[in-house]
Amino acid sequence: MSIFHQPVMARTCVDLLNLRAGGVYVDATLGGGGHALAMYQKEPGIKLYGFDQDAEAIAEAAKTLQNYNATLIQRNFRDLRTQLAYNKVKSIDGILFDLGVSSHQLDMGERGFSFDKDAPLDMRMNRSQKLTAAEIVNDYPESELKRIFQEYGEEHAAGRIAKAIECARTENKIVSTKALAQIIESVVGVGTKASLKTKVRIFQALRICVNDELNALSASLIDAINLLKPGGRIVVLSYHSLEDRIVKQTFKLATRDCICPPAIINCVCDHKSTLKLINKSPLSADAEEITSNVRSRSAKLRAAEKKKGEK
Repeated sequence: MSIFHQPVMARTCVDLLNLRAGGVYVDATLGGGGHALAMYQKEPGIKLYGFDQDAEAIAEAAKTLQNYNATLIQRNFRDLRTQLAYNKVKSIDGILFDLGVSSHQLDMGERGFSFDKDAPLDMRMNRSQKLTAAEIVNDYPESELKRIFQEYGEEHAAGRIAKAIECARTENKIVSTKALAQIIESVVGVGTKASLKTKVRIFQALRICVNDELNALSASLIDAINLLKPGGRIVVLSYHSLEDRIVKQTFKLATRDCICPPAIINCVCDHKSTLKLINKSPLSADAEEITSNVRSRSAKLRAAEKKKGEK
């Protein structure tokens, strides 16, 4: 197994996908190919399309999956539908999303995802894009920084931290993870669990903003559901409440026959349910996996199946 990324809840994910020989499947967040390899080990006769916007992930996955019938695509999963169309794929039998930042990206200090390693404020999953965390921190208005920290980080001290950043950058540009962490600590303190959690939330918020993760997720989930064949399955691993909320709400809407506001007595939306939930509550990793893979601790897994008779 590649050390690029230890796949979370791999066996459960593969079982939920209900793989069948000859089926077409998508790994929307390929990483080093750990989940994809588990899929092939369970059912070698599938065709898989793997997406990742990180060139390093694609290169590693190519090694991991070199003996299998896999097509690797270096694009964000928001381009899922278009890229599959380019490959003449109109429908799929299953799709897996493993959201968030990978362990490999966190471990590589120069990528700027972690406050534990002093590095340039980057946080781009796709290093060819222009927007970086440094640009956001140094150029966005204080009010916008506050909104980002509140909306994407759910951080109570968002206003005070945004103000501290505004004050600090008038003296010198904030260009490193260490400098940003020190500014956060100047507001919430050093060495406490509370201050650690605040740094996690602020860095998370910047990462989400840099990579437009939540908007990409919302659009891609809808595309994935539309691409599924009847009986096809969608499986999603999320790691924080914002991701999980989007997945939960998207699945919930897709399982309802009517999405009219409660005030409307007679349905006028003509919406028809397309999904049925496989697990009504999210699944979690067991104690053994959490011990061996700390990333699995916060994982929530949701799965649904395209209803029969739906296209």
